[in-house]
Amino acid sequence: MIVRQAELRDLEAVYDICLKTGQAGRDATDLYSDPALIGHIYAGPYVALKGPISFVAEDDLGVFGYAVGVSDTRAFERELEREWWPALRERYPEPVQQEPVQSADDQRIRTIHNPSPVPQAVIDEYPAHIHMNLLPRARGRGVGTRLLDAWIAAAKLKGVSAVHAGVSAANDAGLAFWTAREFHPVLTVSNSGSHGTIWCGRSL
Repeated sequence: MIVRQAELRDLEAVYDICLKTGQAGRDATDLYSDPALIGHIYAGPYVALKGPISFVAEDDLGVFGYAVGVSDTRAFERELEREWWPALRERYPEPVQQEPVQSADDQRIRTIHNPSPVPQAVIDEYPAHIHMNLLPRARGRGVGTRLLDAWIAAAKLKGVSAVHAGVSAANDAGLAFWTAREFHPVLTVSNSGSHGTIWCGRSL
């Protein structure tokens, strides 16, 4: 198993991992008619654009985990508005009516058209951010720690001194992972994401 910087050739694998961990750490494949939607939001731009800090874990079977993020969250949000969202908004018209129960596809399409900025209270203390997802075969092998260490080392080279991660309030295992690695809950937003978001931060 190796940990290396992500490349464009990893894009399909990263999308697949994002989908297969997209239901609070569990497989979200059955929720989506378009399996790429969740990856367009939480994975694709971190590999396709030039500025992010992105690593993958790979073994003989292929890429099976990633850690991606940016040194400046607000600058990245602006870059997404310029470079990423416009083409997706043309591809996925915003649903006209908001049904009482939205499909997973409609929820993600609305996010593409109306992305929620990270709360300022989180940005003030922890301006960088990271996402990490691992396929089941990666878990329990120290892969997450190796990815995190690689990401932090690269982030420090870019001058990052504090980073945050958003964790689904329904993802107990994910929260346990981050808190075991010195990320401390900073803010909980109950109406963020599908189940609420716990924002956790760590100083580097």
